[in-house]
Formats: sequence, structure tokens, C-alpha cells
Amino acid sequence: METIKRYKERFTGNLDTILSVMGFNLGVFIVSLYYLINLNQKDIGIAVLSACLIYFIFRKKFKNEAPISSGKDRLKNVLNLSFYLVFLISVLIYSMNLYYRPISYFILICILAGIIASEILYVREGDRVTSILLQIFLLSILIRAGIYYNFPSLMGYDAYFHAGMAKLITETGAIPPIEISSKYLYYPLAHIFVSITQLMGGLDIKDGFFYSIGFANIFSTAGIYLIGKKLEGPQMGLLAALLINLNNHNIVSGITNITPGSLVLCYFIIILYAIFSEKPGLVQTGLLLLATVLMVLTHQLTTFVVFLSLVSILLGKYLHNLLYESLPTAAASFNYLLFFVISLQTYWMFTYVNPETSFFEMIFKPLMEVLQVGSSYSSEELIVGTATNPDSLEVLILHISYLALPFFAIGGVLTWFSRRDAEKIDKFSIALVVVILYSFAYGIPLLGMRNFLTSRWFPLIAVFLVLVAASYILKLTSLFNSKKAKISAIFIIVLLFSFVMVTTPGINKDNPLVGKETTVRNQFKNIEIQPVKTLSAVYSGNILMDSPYDSCLFYRDQGYDANNATYFNTNQIESREISGDRMVLLRRSSLGEPISINDPNRYGINTIQPLPVEFFNSFEAPEYALVYDNAEVLAYLKENKEVKK
Repeated sequence: METIKRYKERFTGNLDTILSVMGFNLGVFIVSLYYLINLNQKDIGIAVLSACLIYFIFRKKFKNEAPISSGKDRLKNVLNLSFYLVFLISVLIYSMNLYYRPISYFILICILAGIIASEILYVREGDRVTSILLQIFLLSILIRAGIYYNFPSLMGYDAYFHAGMAKLITETGAIPPIEISSKYLYYPLAHIFVSITQLMGGLDIKDGFFYSIGFANIFSTAGIYLIGKKLEGPQMGLLAALLINLNNHNIVSGITNITPGSLVLCYFIIILYAIFSEKPGLVQTGLLLLATVLMVLTHQLTTFVVFLSLVSILLGKYLHNLLYESLPTAAASFNYLLFFVISLQTYWMFTYVNPETSFFEMIFKPLMEVLQVGSSYSSEELIVGTATNPDSLEVLILHISYLALPFFAIGGVLTWFSRRDAEKIDKFSIALVVVILYSFAYGIPLLGMRNFLTSRWFPLIAVFLVLVAASYILKLTSLFNSKKAKISAIFIIVLLFSFVMVTTPGINKDNPLVGKETTVRNQFKNIEIQPVKTLSAVYSGNILMDSPYDSCLFYRDQGYDANNATYFNTNQIESREISGDRMVLLRRSSLGEPISINDPNRYGINTIQPLPVEFFNSFEAPEYALVYDNAEVLAYLKENKEVKK
């Protein structure tokens, strides 16, 4: 027994070193696969091996976070004043440009993030942090409002459906029937929330979404600060709150494609705060159960990811008990998970996607078929898209944008597995959650199974990533001795991090700095919205248009049936033949901007390219009549035999 105990102590005492060596070898293995079998994941391998190598080299030099100044500091006041000055300049630049945000706007956004990070280094235990939280919220609002209000339309894909449902609730005072709301007849809380916000504020649907779910996603990140403060201190909590507001996945879920899953993220943060609360009691328990029930009634798949996260936390606590002989996991934790499972499974069994099929049946019956279909896709198509020949610098920036946070998180995980941190059960369990969830999120796609890669996972995983990443960034900053060096280090780290985040094509479709050839704009100008309003009021037949322009059907005349409209596919583009009598809408901008063209022969694959000029000009043929032209959108009507007479 003594021998076993000695080996266990040696293992737990060097767990971070063991994992860093294993991670380095894993990174080398992934990179080698790129050269051996052309597995297009070299960037992931480089990120893993470099993160592990950096940690291994500097692991003994890290220090605990400490404020860089114990009293008043002139530079601190300069930073605080500079934030509001740069903020006002950013707002001015934004207001001077229509449908466009210049590069100077993005640079100022990054400077604001760097200033906040620098101010965080001054925070001491017991200091008031309201001013810094306010700055984080202001920066977050500036980023999100800049994206959301850059065009008059809504943005995203699923968001248009959910906006339509919320609008109907506002107008009728009732949840639409299943024929309209589909499975969301049973998951209407997010739509009701938006509707209530509309009615209370006298807002239109666009503002209703922003001031309800948009604001909820911003202000709920205060919970990240509270969790981080409990785990490691106010500096880590504030930096984690800043990082999650900058993270591109959270910007997508929080504003650029709002869905009910966006509200689940808010519930998730509340649940984690209740779990990691310093003084768990009746209030925390009630908050935990209420948030769980609300979450189950809000969305399905994201709720399942939350459940997986909570199971991972419990598993982490159980392993911590085995390795470090901590206190046994309380029975209340198992009871809560049992409550979660029963609630989830029961509700899924009796909620319907359509009148004949429950959601539970829809998920499990076609599971094998989904696996078989999804496994036919390569990991290249899954993670970095179909093969293109972009500029090397563009590739670097694009890949860094989704690897920057995991890079710092890897170092944070290793730090929290070190001897001085691993004995803290909450840190150990969170570090394990990161390992488990990212193993699923990145490991399964490497096997080529497309259907398991969903963007709905990443905003939830980011809740854990920002905690460990913030801790590691502060550890990296501690390597420097002088105050100016520390401030410069964290300013540069956060500035560069924010740059690759806010310039990501997924949240920057009006002025993509990189990936212009594959970035599809899904926000629309008034000159693009008006034709849909006008033509749908006088024409009730089939309409053919490009994707994502079909999203503009949200603004159609209420008498037009949206089911009569569809979008171009690759067969039509290649053959230049349109079957049947229908109206065709063409945007002149689609000749220069990429659109999404569905490939009906390949499951879930869209070709991203501008509309070919030959296809565009083919509608000048005699069988088509030009019935509308507003300089941006043209409408052609295919003449039938009666018209030709």
C-alpha cells in the first residue's frame, strides 16, 4: 500500500508535467498525419504542441496573480480616461459609415480591450470592480451593436424563423400552432421573452431581440466574473469576463445568429454560479432548479451539452476524491443530475417536432443513418471548409481565430493540473471539463463525422475555456518583473486576441478582412428588402432567389406563402435551366459577393461563390420578362404559353 501511495503522490505531483509531455507528443502526431495522410489539421497540432511546450518550459517560473500597484497610480488614471476617449472615437467612426465598418474601427476596438486588460492588473482583493465591469459591458455592447445595427435587417439564418415566431406571439398574444412554430411550440420561452421586451418597450422585432437576448448574453457574463473570483481572485474573474465578451463564438450566439440556444447560455452561467457558490444554500438550490427547468423548456441540443458539462464536473470531483482524497462528492450533486436527467428525458419524450414524431424519436431513430451520412465527409470540409486557395496570411488569421482561446486554455488546464492548483477540487473539475468537451468537439470531427460538429457547443464550452485561459494569461504576465513590462505584455496579448476575434468573417460580413471569397453576407440593405415587400404583395406564385437572400422573405407581404419560395442550387447554376413558371430574383451584388449555392447531391454541402455572370445573363432570354428593377434587384418572370400568345 505504501508503494501504491508513493506512486500516486508522484503521479499527482507531476500530473501537469506528464500531461504537457503527452500533449506535445499528440501535437507532433497530428502534424505528422498532415504529411503522412494529408490530414488538414496541422494548425491544431501546432497549437497543441506549442502550448504544451511553452508551459513545460516556464511552469516553474509562474507566480500567483498580484496587483502591480498597491496605491494610486498615474498610469491607472490615464488608462481609465483613455478608455472613454477611445470609446467615443469608435462610436464616431461607426456613425460616419453606412453598411461598412472601416479597419480603424476594429483597431480601436482592440485597443479598448487592451486598455481594460491593463486596468485589471491594478485590481486588488477587496477593490470595487464596478467601473471595470462597466467598461467590459460598454465594449461588448459596442461590438455587438456595431454588427447588429450596421444593416436595417435582422442577421443570421435561424434568427429569422425565431423572429417570426416572436413577432406572431406579440401580435396575437398566443404561441403559434405546431404547423408554424414546429418543435418550438414546446420550447417557446425565448420567443416569449423577446415578445415581452417588445411590448414593454414598444420596440420592433429587431430591437426586441437586441434588448432581450442580446443584453442578457452581455450582462450574464457578470456571473463569469463571480465564478472566476471565487476560483482564483478578482483579476482572473474580470479577465475571464472580458475574454468571453470578445470570443467570436459567443458573439455569434449572442447577436449575429440569435436562437433559443443563446438564452440557454445565460441559464448555464447561472447554474455554474450556483454550483460553485462560496455559500451554497437554499437560495442557490432554488436558483439551480429554476434555471434547470427554464433551460429544459428553452432548447434541446444546447441543454444536452449543458448536461454533458455537468456530468463532466461531477466526474472531475469524483476523480479528485480518488487522486487527492478530497471530501466525497455530496449526494445532492447526484440528486441534482438525476433531476436533470428525468426532466430532460421526460420532456423530450412528449414534445413533438410534428404531430406524428416526438423529439426523442427524431433524435434516436435516425442516429445510425446520421452517423453513416456524416462519416462520408473529410475533416477538412468539417473544420476549415471545402478546399480553397486563400492567401497564406489569411489562412493563418482564420485558423488563429478559432485556436487562440484553446491555445491559452491548454496552458490554463496544465496549470490547474499542477501540484499547487490541482488540490483545489473546483479547479480540477473545470480543467477536466475542458479536456472532455474539447475532445468531443475536435476529436469527433477528426474522424470525419460531420453531424456532431455544431456551433452550438462552442459558446457553452467557452464558459470553461475563458476561466482557464484567463488564469494562464495572468500567469504568463507574471513572468515579467517590472510594472511596465506586465502592462505591455497583457495589453499586447489581449489586443492581438481581440483582433483575431472581432475580424472573424462569421461576425464581420460587411467588411471581411480575411476570407472575403467565402464570406456570405446575411444582412440586407433597404434597397434589397423593398423588392421582397413589393413583389410578394402582387405575386403569389413560386419565387426563386439566391441564398441567403431568401431570408428577406421575413419582410414579405403577409399574404404571401413563404413555402412557395426557394433558392438556387448547383444543378440550376450549371445547366442554366429553371423548370416551371416562377419569378426569379437576382441581386447585382451577387455578381461580386459570394452567395451560398446548395448542392442537392451532397448532404449539408453548399458551394460558396459569386453568382456566375453567364447564369445571371441567361435571364435576358426571350422566355423571361423583366418585371422589376431598382438598380440592385432584378425580377424576371418566366412567361407561360398564354402570355406568349
